Amino acid sequence: MEHAADAKRAWTRRSVIQVAAATVAGAILSACGGSSNTAPTTTAASTQPVTSTQASSAATQPSGSARAGTTPAAQGPLEKELVIVDTGGSFGAGLRKHFYDPFEKATGVKITAVAASGDESFTKLKAGAQAGKVEYDILSTSPATSFQYRDYLVNLDCAQLTNLSQTLTGSCAGTGVLRTFGGNIIAYNAQKFPNGGPQSYADFWDTKKFPGPRAVINLGVAQWVLAIALLADGVTTDKLIPMDLDRAFKKLDQIKPDVKVWWKTGDQSQQILRDGEVVMSFMASGRAITLKKEGLPIEVQWNQAVKDYATWGIAKNAPHPKAAFAFLDFFLGSPQEHAAFSLEVNNSTSNRPAADLLPAAEKPNFAATYWDKMIDIDGSQWVQENRGKINEQFQAWLSK
Repeated sequence: MEHAADAKRAWTRRSVIQVAAATVAGAILSACGGSSNTAPTTTAASTQPVTSTQASSAATQPSGSARAGTTPAAQGPLEKELVIVDTGGSFGAGLRKHFYDPFEKATGVKITAVAASGDESFTKLKAGAQAGKVEYDILSTSPATSFQYRDYLVNLDCAQLTNLSQTLTGSCAGTGVLRTFGGNIIAYNAQKFPNGGPQSYADFWDTKKFPGPRAVINLGVAQWVLAIALLADGVTTDKLIPMDLDRAFKKLDQIKPDVKVWWKTGDQSQQILRDGEVVMSFMASGRAITLKKEGLPIEVQWNQAVKDYATWGIAKNAPHPKAAFAFLDFFLGSPQEHAAFSLEVNNSTSNRPAADLLPAAEKPNFAATYWDKMIDIDGSQWVQENRGKINEQFQAWLSK
């Protein structure tokens, strides 16, 4: 991996577009299966952490070879526009600041960001594809939407991504490029457990050693809940899938009386801890870290954390395919931008050297520190094929 110091050589709009004129047409138009994703081991980008001042000003710095990376594109110039679907809000503003604006400055391509949920964006993509008029280029995808709408997404040629060497293992495969991720973890009120909090899901289930009401997610991801039930019952990570559903539900029967809240929104998952309604929760790491930064006595247990990740995907028959692929490659570079963005949104990104740029005190708060040890449930084809059935059975169990 290149050193961040290499970024001092600023690229002009012309130089980026010249490099971008070489290879993407084949990568996009062939729509071949992605080469897998293992990034070679190279030198770390930098050992200097990103400070709060750097985080606020990183987007104003010029895009250099290490910052933006080499941006491959088509046999010919990039299109002048690019339409990207993201989730909007502060997250979308962070993407604009650290990635969209620098890409526009480097290439002259105008990015239009559309805020939409996954269901909204893919419903519109499917309708547009059937009508022969696709409006989106890049969509925010998840393992579920990537599987469900795989016929509407391009299979990426990962070998054409020149910045792939800067990413975490597994950052490009099939139709997706890893964008952001966190972990689903145990967050607990440290004041309630002065001798130490839960260390595993077996502890989460142990209401005698760790008494008090619990909270668990109820947001269409029952596969995560069943997975932690199996872990609590002693199943090893390599034996989780295919899931023994009967065993998982039997284990859930044990904890059900102590789960006071089956939370349905991220805000709710935070508020019940603020209010002291529960003493521990299975929840998103970013939400828990935010509470910790607010000064609440919340601690996070990363052991057996379940990966929760979002990807970028390119629509088939996208109106601006060359610019779309060029942006994906651009996004994978820029360690400084990734580090600053991570600090703002409390989530990790695919750029491996960015984790080294985080202040030492912040590194334990980010999923990138634990990436290789976290459990990937959603990446399983078995899980995606059975996701609907799992959620139906889970809702039926909850209603009993």
